[in-house]
Amino acid sequence: MGRGILWLAAGLACCLACAAAQESTIYMAVLSSRSHQWNSADNPVIGLFTSTDRGASWQHIGWREYIRTFYSVESVDGTLWTACGNGVLRSTDGGTSWKVTTGWEETEVLKIAVDPRRPERVFAATAYGPIATTDGGETWEFRRNGLSRWFTGDVCIDWKQSARVLLASETGVLISVDGGRRWRPTSLKGKDIRTIVQDPSADGRFWAGTEQDGIWASANGGATWHSASKGLSHMTVYCIVFDPDDPVRMYAGTHGGGVYRSSDHGRTWQQCSQGLLNLVVHSLAVLPGGPPTVFAGTLNDGLFRSTDGGDTWTFNSQPEAQVWGLSTGKGIRERAR
Repeated sequence: MGRGILWLAAGLACCLACAAAQESTIYMAVLSSRSHQWNSADNPVIGLFTSTDRGASWQHIGWREYIRTFYSVESVDGTLWTACGNGVLRSTDGGTSWKVTTGWEETEVLKIAVDPRRPERVFAATAYGPIATTDGGETWEFRRNGLSRWFTGDVCIDWKQSARVLLASETGVLISVDGGRRWRPTSLKGKDIRTIVQDPSADGRFWAGTEQDGIWASANGGATWHSASKGLSHMTVYCIVFDPDDPVRMYAGTHGGGVYRSSDHGRTWQQCSQGLLNLVVHSLAVLPGGPPTVFAGTLNDGLFRSTDGGDTWTFNSQPEAQVWGLSTGKGIRERAR
């Protein structure tokens, strides 16, 4: 009896430890490095890296060849999807092996979004328009109906109504209500959109970061938008993320201003870049548990980490690198519940 209780307790502790490690997993896409020299035998490795100890150490899990890597995301079934210059890569064994799932036309893939309830359904934003698969990457097709310009930088699947998909384009935010079969403009027109994210705490609320026009918010599924830039002094916004333990706390990565933080759900923003040696922040990620651990990927000076919610920053990894994309697996797993 006592021994059985001990075994049960040990098993529970093991499960909790595994769950904690899974939730603290972070993926880092390194696009390039200023240290790279053609024909050099000791160039720094770029591509996809992962950490399971809150950034204390990093392991390379992508292809080791010089492949331009923009972003990676883990789906609810554990599949890893990576956006690369040569297409969409897929791994079903934790990054040990990879397959290019796209053809020669589907290149310069910048961002990937996976349906949290149907992991076989994936969208990707590319320089040549959005592409989509409904069979786990076995086949892909362009979804460009309604686009006046093809370049797209981000795509967001509504985790409550997956037929609704939002697209970041050079002409504004576009929306589809039929799974990307046709796109139509929203009220946020004529602005170069860099990122679109869905609010984890409010159905139908989305946020967009723009080139030189700050942050915009929508409370009705992306149909209409209003400016949400109070406090921003740097108006090019590359990324927006939420604290998973407190979604009222938000972070934004900017060009020239480093990181901004909002503690009132985006109503006001304050710069929090003390210790950042590069103020061009292209990617952010927040890990759950304890004081918020925040990562900031810069263009040309690597990765920085804050263990006090963004108050102070220290260099973490990848000197002289462009850390283009950061993601964690926790968000998409929670949305599938």
